[in-house]
Amino acid sequence: MTLNYMSGVWVAAFLVGGTLLMGQLADIRRQGPLVMAVMAGFAGVVMMLRPTLEQNQLFAGLIGLLSGLMSALAYIQVAALGRVGEPEARTVFYFSLGAALAGGIGMQFFDTHALNTVQALWLLPVGILAALGQLCMTRAYTRGATMVVANLQYSGIVFAALFGLLLFGDQLPLIGWLGMATIVASGIVATFLRARALPNPPAEVH
Repeated sequence: MTLNYMSGVWVAAFLVGGTLLMGQLADIRRQGPLVMAVMAGFAGVVMMLRPTLEQNQLFAGLIGLLSGLMSALAYIQVAALGRVGEPEARTVFYFSLGAALAGGIGMQFFDTHALNTVQALWLLPVGILAALGQLCMTRAYTRGATMVVANLQYSGIVFAALFGLLLFGDQLPLIGWLGMATIVASGIVATFLRARALPNPPAEVH
């Protein structure tokens, strides 16, 4: 999960790298504080999850790292689609269609369980909420600042920890609480930096 959540770091790296390739050094200086906020948010994720990687888990770790990398590429492409006027609903539709087809193909090669229990009904609200969440995330990347949205994604770890505390009686150590505070603070700072970087609207002329 920690390596998967590196997607925000990858987004920042790709954006800074693209800016360097275009020779826009002034933009690099302006993006610096935002990059630091993203890195601070990821540090909070590490503090909350406290990952360990054993020798026999290196391949799984590589898969997690690639998952974060591919997610970052997808987020940047979603933002690019939004800039050229692609509707969010269409992007989510084709994403969902592709995921359903990939899942259907995968079911041909792995054991599946019959959906004949009451618990299987939970798949319906899970699917609906996941689609709505995907739509909201797509809209955020389409209309918002890419690095700020990538930073705010770390809040998913915070909500997961709070659900664990409230619903399952999980215990969160001090370093976990510090990590949670770091994620929240980094999101606030990133939002503030982005708002400050926006140009002031022209004054009305009477």
